[in-house]
Amino acid sequence: MKRRPDARCEQAGPQGSAKLFIGILCLVAAARTFVFCAGFPFFNNADEQAHFDVVLKYSQGHLPRGMERFSAESARYFVQYGSLEFFRSPDAFPDGSFPPPTWASPAEGTSAAVSATEQAWSEATNPESWQPPLYYAIAGLWLKLGQLCGFSDGHLLYWLRFLNVFFVAALVWLSFLAAREFFPQQEWVALCVPVLVAFIPQDMFYGIENDNLSPLLFGAVFICLICWWRAEVMSPLLAVCLGLAMSATYLTKLSNAPLLGVALFIVILKVFSAVRSGNLSRTLPALGLFSACVIIPVGAWMIWMHHAFGDAIGSSTHIELSGWTRKPFTAWWHHPIFTWHGAWGFLSKLLTSFWRGEFIWHGKRLASAAADYFYVISSLLLIGITALHLPRLARSDKVTAQIVSFALLSFIAAVLFLAFISIRFDFGDSVYPSRSEPYLWSGRYITGALIPFMIVYVYGLDLALRWTRRTWPVLATVLIIVTAVTVSEIRVNRPVFSSDYNWFHLR
Repeated sequence: MKRRPDARCEQAGPQGSAKLFIGILCLVAAARTFVFCAGFPFFNNADEQAHFDVVLKYSQGHLPRGMERFSAESARYFVQYGSLEFFRSPDAFPDGSFPPPTWASPAEGTSAAVSATEQAWSEATNPESWQPPLYYAIAGLWLKLGQLCGFSDGHLLYWLRFLNVFFVAALVWLSFLAAREFFPQQEWVALCVPVLVAFIPQDMFYGIENDNLSPLLFGAVFICLICWWRAEVMSPLLAVCLGLAMSATYLTKLSNAPLLGVALFIVILKVFSAVRSGNLSRTLPALGLFSACVIIPVGAWMIWMHHAFGDAIGSSTHIELSGWTRKPFTAWWHHPIFTWHGAWGFLSKLLTSFWRGEFIWHGKRLASAAADYFYVISSLLLIGITALHLPRLARSDKVTAQIVSFALLSFIAAVLFLAFISIRFDFGDSVYPSRSEPYLWSGRYITGALIPFMIVYVYGLDLALRWTRRTWPVLATVLIIVTAVTVSEIRVNRPVFSSDYNWFHLR
């Protein structure tokens, strides 16, 4: 990005100070993730049982072969350490309080009920059996390491959840690398991106979910794409990094597919650019490495899926299990998303969920109405400012305008993907999504676009405050945002920490 002539003298800052700041920020993000992971009991409403069961199977060297049932060992964990507090209110119990945890109850009084519940879980089908393997393989190895270190029972569950501490710390560091590539002459503006990432109240990081790895991996894809777009010829090392990052992103979550579609589109554009500039021959060896790093891992997994599930992707089996049916094309256009009310309902729920997650407590969403309004309005406003500025930016700095477009397109593609799924299917008797509310609005499904989104968000904020001709108002505004967001998150989640089922009481 070209440095503006209004001379932000204070913008650069010493690089060593920035690195120290990022190091401290990574530790702070890790600490807050640890605290919230420990504060929430098991098992949350975001399919944590299903994800844990798959991780446990991978740790034992077993890859699911079809839509398998929950294992008996997983069922024991569910019953022994699961809390009713996510879905039920204490008023539902005779004395107005939840019963003590099963692991703390006398065995004589609970054995019959426990056995029956475990049996029920063992007879149920795990809907996440078809998911790609990377997160589960990493988490399975981490679980195995915990067992070797002597952890067991409830402590082993939290050991597995604490893997998110490392994911979040790495994500903060990676977000700074991406922002520094984007804001090379505005280091203190670049710091705003990791600050927002470090304090985002996205509760998926407080549970066992394969979504946790997506923002880290697609963030790596985005950085590689920026580096290649600015380079004349792609180096072999960059080709390998980009190819492996893209294949890893696919092998983590299939909802990352639209992000990879955008990445592939950028690769194709760069190849056409190499043809026009006469650099194709110099780029071909790197393209060969890139193709091999993408095709071999993804192709091998698709072959396995076709063998084990009869479907190279696996989604058909999941759709059938969920009771969804494909609607005819003519029925798509009757979806409420094509009304102003429906579009706003979808976007507002998706954006709030993208920022703060979707956990419930005592059957109610853990959310603040004021914070939710801020998430939606600020996101739409700053994205809009960035989009409107693109034509002007293209006239002064074409390369930066193209990179901004890539970041913006990544997030838009992810949103449109969920909108397409919402329109494409009749959800039958499903609770979520449902016929009465036919929207797939879970923000965790598109958190792979977290780093590109935050770059667009900060860029829009920088544009909105450019009239000050200073950098510090941008950083000050971001610090005010994260302070308000953190206070809101603590206030909203405070009841959770008094739970008798969480790690603090387990100790």
